[in-house]
Amino acid sequence: MPMTKPATNPWLVLAAMTGSLAMVFLDATIVGVSLPAIQRDLGLGVAGGAWVVNAYLVALAGAMAIGGRFGDVIGRVRAFQAGVSIFALASLGCALAPGGEVLIAARVLQGLGACLMQPASSAMVAGAFPEGQRGRAMAVYVGVPLLFMMLGPVLGGALTQWAGWRWIFAVNLPVAMAALALVAIVRPVEPTAERRPIHWLSAALLIVGLPALVFGLQEQARPTAGIAPWIGLFALAMGAVLVALFARLQFTLAAPLLDLRLFRDRTLLGQVVVLGLTQVATVGQTMFGPAYLQGALGFTPLESGLAGLPLALPALLLVHLAGRVYDRRGAVGVVRVGSVLCAVGLGTITAGMLMLSYAIIAIGMTLNGAGMAFLMNPIQTDVVSRVPPEQRGESAGLAATARQVGNALGVAIAATVLARTGLPSFDGGAVQSPETEAIAHSFAWMGAMQVTVMLTAVGAAWSLVRDRLPRHASRG
Repeated sequence: MPMTKPATNPWLVLAAMTGSLAMVFLDATIVGVSLPAIQRDLGLGVAGGAWVVNAYLVALAGAMAIGGRFGDVIGRVRAFQAGVSIFALASLGCALAPGGEVLIAARVLQGLGACLMQPASSAMVAGAFPEGQRGRAMAVYVGVPLLFMMLGPVLGGALTQWAGWRWIFAVNLPVAMAALALVAIVRPVEPTAERRPIHWLSAALLIVGLPALVFGLQEQARPTAGIAPWIGLFALAMGAVLVALFARLQFTLAAPLLDLRLFRDRTLLGQVVVLGLTQVATVGQTMFGPAYLQGALGFTPLESGLAGLPLALPALLLVHLAGRVYDRRGAVGVVRVGSVLCAVGLGTITAGMLMLSYAIIAIGMTLNGAGMAFLMNPIQTDVVSRVPPEQRGESAGLAATARQVGNALGVAIAATVLARTGLPSFDGGAVQSPETEAIAHSFAWMGAMQVTVMLTAVGAAWSLVRDRLPRHASRG
């Protein structure tokens, strides 16, 4: 493979790419703490509020697999510029949205923009730095956005309380303009990449099937209103069939959109299953937990954002320890311990919600955050380390898709459980109107669902994740 010449100023390239990735990560978590205010202002019910979150996540899950392929076709720099531009315009649409339908549509466009710019940005960072500096650059590229993702609820709470929820989207505009300006000035080098064709039938099955599946699930969160019940059930069945056809097709293609044949490695399959189930189990607390804190415990938006720090801080503090343990012992032990910690943490959070005790909830958040530190990075590292170098992009794509699909399904299932267990707090936007006990009751049911899913992840971690790296793979 021919070598690429480093960019004139690689650190400016890194600044542009890091800022763009921070927007993508931030918008996955910043909305949850602002959701009660959004629902109150726009008159959204449980299902509508869930779509404000999930429209972005579903677009990420459905289109991430083809975002990198578009970069191969039109060039990484052009893909990045197009993605940032779409993301910025969509953010402006979110900030100015007059109603729920416009906001949800703009969130879909945000997700599509993110799918164009994220794969292109990582390739340009790798191409901008010589071999000896690349690891440090990639650590900055990933580490800063992860910090923003963890602090998203705090920033969202502050903006919602002091400026209004529309500003959680408007803050993306100056970051996007700075990224575009830096790219225009520096002109990053195009990394050399293999140009593989897009299998359009696979893309269509995934892009149609996954949203239909999530739509059908979220329609179950409308027990008394909304469209005819059979439409949601039909969408659920159709989505499941299309996703199953997509999965079956990937085993027959020479260049699949997602190489599911990698799942023949039983431990790699276990890692991806644990990753997806963990997202299903935990995302509901991130997105809907602030509504509990504001509705049941009387927290302000800023206080509910700060209340999430017991979850974020252990993840940030322990991630390096988890990495060192992985380097010494492999992924088996850390994944098993992490899954158990997450299950215990979610159970403790559920008990605290039922008892209306933030102190107990905070203990559960701490345990859950510690578990996430021992799960996420070791799984991500092991998934790409278990395959030959030429397949690492495909294995990383599997993990990224599993994570986003888990997020989307987790939000849909959590919204359905909340609505079906009698939570009226989101309907009509009156978050403070229900009895505190009714809110606690519904959120306890949501927590029970999450604990059940996480226990399934524990089972997968202990039954499927069994061996260290195969002989053909290396950590280098």
